Amino acid sequence: MKSIFLSRPTWVDTKYERGLEGFLNVLKSHDLDPRTIGSTDSPIKSPMDEVINLMGKCMGTIVLGYPQITIESGLIKNNEIKKTFSLSTEWNHIEAALAHSSGHPLLVIHDKSVVRGIFDRGVLNTFLYSLNLSDPTWPLRPEISGALKTWISVLPNTTKLNRGVVDKNEGEKPTLKWGCYKFEGKEGLYCPACYETKGQMIPASRLRGGHYKCPACKADLS
Repeated sequence: MKSIFLSRPTWVDTKYERGLEGFLNVLKSHDLDPRTIGSTDSPIKSPMDEVINLMGKCMGTIVLGYPQITIESGLIKNNEIKKTFSLSTEWNHIEAALAHSSGHPLLVIHDKSVVRGIFDRGVLNTFLYSLNLSDPTWPLRPEISGALKTWISVLPNTTKLNRGVVDKNEGEKPTLKWGCYKFEGKEGLYCPACYETKGQMIPASRLRGGHYKCPACKADLS
């Protein structure tokens, strides 16, 4: 199974539980292992360090924005609030920023009542979907199924060449291109560090400006 980072609160209102459970089952049916600090993984260091460490072991990130704080009245920039809205856990924003900076493919899904930050359209150049997460059937909606399929298609493929470090005398002979390894007969560019130290072929993620970064070890490759 591919490990993916799932940014979600450890607590959700009971009306959201069935939909969340259904979405977790959908992920597992796609051979994905959703991992979350405080849910699947118990922290032993500071939460921020644990998030960074766990994210480095994952191929992509999904953010689920559930209501955590409801705002009914007050001021925003000295303007009176006229319509009730909700805020998600602040960790959604922190984890989305970390995932984006590390080159993770991102999929963001949020309840239609949750706004601001990464849940405002145009903030992130990524998949963003707003719907009623209290509907237990939301994981099976066509737009979510389609979005998930597209997101999975851009996840990097990790192929272990063997259980240890590759024998350089017997393994494939890569060439160097833009700071990455290029293998004959294979599309894409790969992380030299992961190949040399772990015997793994990790596709490099292309960043803006033509630079490359490894989604696994986080090495800047060009």
